[in-house]
Amino acid sequence: MPLLYASLDPTTRRYMVAEFDRDLAAGAVIISERLQPGAIEQYLQLLHEAIKYYDDQWLEDRTREMLVDFELRRTPSGGTTTARLPAAAARMLAEGDFNRYYMRGVCARALADGQMEVEVYRARLSVEPRPESVRLEGERISAAALLDELRSARPETLADATLGKPNSGLSVRLIPEHT
Repeated sequence: MPLLYASLDPTTRRYMVAEFDRDLAAGAVIISERLQPGAIEQYLQLLHEAIKYYDDQWLEDRTREMLVDFELRRTPSGGTTTARLPAAAARMLAEGDFNRYYMRGVCARALADGQMEVEVYRARLSVEPRPESVRLEGERISAAALLDELRSARPETLADATLGKPNSGLSVRLIPEHT
């Protein structure tokens, strides 16, 4: 089931496409190590199409076969081991990538409209949300600061991001009185 994108409309999509195109031109699109190397170009095309016309569910449905079967993981002792990808890997990839461009699009749109803040909300139902996620829900945060953070995100920084963490279920929306 896709995330609920509260401010997703043709205007937000235009900003999302501009953000994606910006990354593509700069070679800054985050490429998951879970993608097969030969599938990266196809995935980028599908991500672009999802941003323009569809959602993360559409992207997930077309991504499953593009993933590797196994990945390296760190062990508690500091070593590495090989493990099968989790069943939700395609969902996490599609949701994470789409949501990051959605949030960037919302922030860029908000700033263009003179709205300095966006509102954090739960975009996916969670039976046991993380305490740090619960604290963020309903918060109004700087659109410029979040946009800068999301634009500078790299695979190694995603886990420490304010928003856009893998599998968080949080997103942002335009503040309702400004829509």
